[in-house]
Amino acid sequence: MNFSNIEYFIAVADELNITKAAERLYVSQQSLSNQIIKLENELGTKLFLRSPNFELTYAGQSMLDHARRIIDAKNQMLSEIEDIKDNKRGIIKVGVSHTRGRVLLPDILPQFREKYPLVEINLIEGNTETLENKLRHGEIDLVLSFTPRIQDGIESINLVTDRLLLVVHRRFMTELFGDKTEYMRGKFSQSVDLAAFKDCPFLLLCKGNRIRTLFDNYVSKIGISPKIMLETENTETAFALALKGMGLALYPEMFMKNAPVSDEVDFFPVTSEETLATIAVSYLKDRYLTKAVQDFIDTAVNFWHKTGR
Repeated sequence: MNFSNIEYFIAVADELNITKAAERLYVSQQSLSNQIIKLENELGTKLFLRSPNFELTYAGQSMLDHARRIIDAKNQMLSEIEDIKDNKRGIIKVGVSHTRGRVLLPDILPQFREKYPLVEINLIEGNTETLENKLRHGEIDLVLSFTPRIQDGIESINLVTDRLLLVVHRRFMTELFGDKTEYMRGKFSQSVDLAAFKDCPFLLLCKGNRIRTLFDNYVSKIGISPKIMLETENTETAFALALKGMGLALYPEMFMKNAPVSDEVDFFPVTSEETLATIAVSYLKDRYLTKAVQDFIDTAVNFWHKTGR
């Protein structure tokens, strides 16, 4: 058994599909299938059930847990050796949420690149839950996203607290409040009352997204059931549709820096503490961090704490 066998096994276990795993590894299906059979013969047990569905056996599940730790240990060993060697070359795997990368990275990466021009940066995008899982499995070095739900084993340094804005086209304001529209606009400019919009169509992120979870918990607390017209995985899609008056959307305030605006749309702050989101840089407590990774973390922290954004 060698590292290649183990990495092949992990890929097949992740995909539960030989074709997809072979594409991911850039090897032929036959070669990958042979490697898995060879590994099973070496261990003297089946790691996968082939019928009726392709899935891990109990032995395979146990093997997967150990395999991930072995590969992570190998990666940490190589990182440490590379770090000791010259502190100049290497790879940093940074997890970042789909949309927050455009806000978090432009002010961090140029500063880091000046200091480490030869360090390769791999960006892995996903929602907070996916990134947290990848961090725990050692597949990425650090995450720039919401504070992880479960902090056990993870160190997080808060960068900024962000609040949500309710994006409301003026036609909804007119339909709801008539000749009191301007008064209500002034009132909601300080803090919006979501209950006032309970009968309007909402454009929301899909369940599982942290913003959606914050919203769902809050409306449940205040006792309303919003009418959901559309669900999407992309914050910018919901925002763009809200600008056209198709419904109401939630938009992080920090995204407003370079966002398109319209005179026909209002942005009302949701000020409840339950809807505030803390953005942090997170990494595993007990995992070896190269000098470059440490400096990347310091660059992010110093920039956001200095600017107070």
